[in-house]
Amino acid sequence: MHNDPLDEFSLIDRLTQHSISNPTYVKVGVGDDCAVYDTPPDVDQLVSTDMMVEGIHFSESTTTSFDVGYRLGAANISDIAAMGGTPRHMVVSIAVPKGRPTAYVEAVYNGLRNICADYDVNIIGGDTVSTEGPFVISATVFGDVPTNQSVLRSGAQDGDAVFITNYLGLSYVGLHSLLEDSEDYPVSQSVHRRPIPHVECGIIARDLGAKSMNDISDGLSSELNEIAKASQVTMYIDESKLPIHPEVHAYCESHHMSPYLPMWTGGEDFQLVGTIPAEKAECLPSETFTIIGHVKAGHALVLVERNGQWVPVEPKGYNHLSRAEVVSR
Repeated sequence: MHNDPLDEFSLIDRLTQHSISNPTYVKVGVGDDCAVYDTPPDVDQLVSTDMMVEGIHFSESTTTSFDVGYRLGAANISDIAAMGGTPRHMVVSIAVPKGRPTAYVEAVYNGLRNICADYDVNIIGGDTVSTEGPFVISATVFGDVPTNQSVLRSGAQDGDAVFITNYLGLSYVGLHSLLEDSEDYPVSQSVHRRPIPHVECGIIARDLGAKSMNDISDGLSSELNEIAKASQVTMYIDESKLPIHPEVHAYCESHHMSPYLPMWTGGEDFQLVGTIPAEKAECLPSETFTIIGHVKAGHALVLVERNGQWVPVEPKGYNHLSRAEVVSR
């Protein structure tokens, strides 16, 4: 690791070493005006981009420099997973505050390179500049999905079952427990610092005929509402079906709050939520997928049962349910 002031060209040379994880489709990597890559046959191309700004999306108090890069890579790869796709390549741009040691930049890049290696994603280009402002890192990921098989937000249909993967709310607990300097929630803190994109789950759901899908970056309430709006359907959710992780239960109990609050409103879990025809739902692996509701034709709404009545879940989250208008089924 180096702590000398930023030298853009030598830094780029160091950062781009060992950045090709799967050379199968790479014709020209870093080092020319553009990268050149081939694509598998019979696929549609996917592309998504994410940006993280220091002080807004991350803080040194809760996120190491390595984790900054790792989390950005996870967010990008998760977008590909939400379409039922396979991530292939990434390009990265970094704006570095003047005077910031290059060791910090290298650690960020190592985090990004680490998660890319885990998912066979190649880093094939990018840019590094200096700035008077905060540290900024942006990444664009390229992937693919079999032709016409992208799983969109707009595909949910009457009769579908609603599914999620794994547990929700862990990133919320991780962030808040880190801010409280607690060491009692190691799983949650790991999920917050180094979230796991669920590419394999996305492909399983796609192959079984999932009709819609989203990754949970902004909280379950937001993602469900996005699907309901895009698909113009009503989604009925059984809150009691949401699996509660022991750490979420313990944290919420100690803070006198409902365990469903972080599950509805906590972002950056990067689990998947989607819909699939009811007859296919039983084929989803039960150790990873949980059915939490069903879809009906109707207005774009997400409803949850409260005292025998169905009330809307607003995108803002669970804490707004108490003021919601009651809707009959």
